[in-house]
Amino acid sequence: MSIHKTDRGLAAVRRVRSARESDSRIGLAAALAASRRSDERALRAAQRLDQAPAFDAGDPAVFAHHVRVVQALARAERAADEDARSARAVADEARRRWQQDRTAVRAVELLLERRAAERAAERSRREARDLDELAAQAWTRAAEEVSR
Repeated sequence: MSIHKTDRGLAAVRRVRSARESDSRIGLAAALAASRRSDERALRAAQRLDQAPAFDAGDPAVFAHHVRVVQALARAERAADEDARSARAVADEARRRWQQDRTAVRAVELLLERRAAERAAERSRREARDLDELAAQAWTRAAEEVSR
């Protein structure tokens, strides 16, 4: 699409906003990937906690060790879950920013399209006026030739 000379500034705004939208799209992809990895880690930590063997029998030292192991697994699961929640929040914010940037680009594109449509409509009106004028002149000439 050729840019009209009156739209050069707006085209520059579109280029800047497009670059920003592209950057935010790349950031969103990275945030989504990090969120998926965090979710997977949280799932694995929860599975490790669920698969921890139950204490069957043993002396107090073995029981105390078992309790410490289960507590460590529970802490690891909570930490992984918190990391996953944080990563999802980052991904949600990245999505919001990308959508905002995409909307800004689209707004400029719509304005450029509207301006191009207005210029095309004005060009069509001028062409119709010129054609009407030519037709009127041709009719006048034809009428003069008939009257001679």
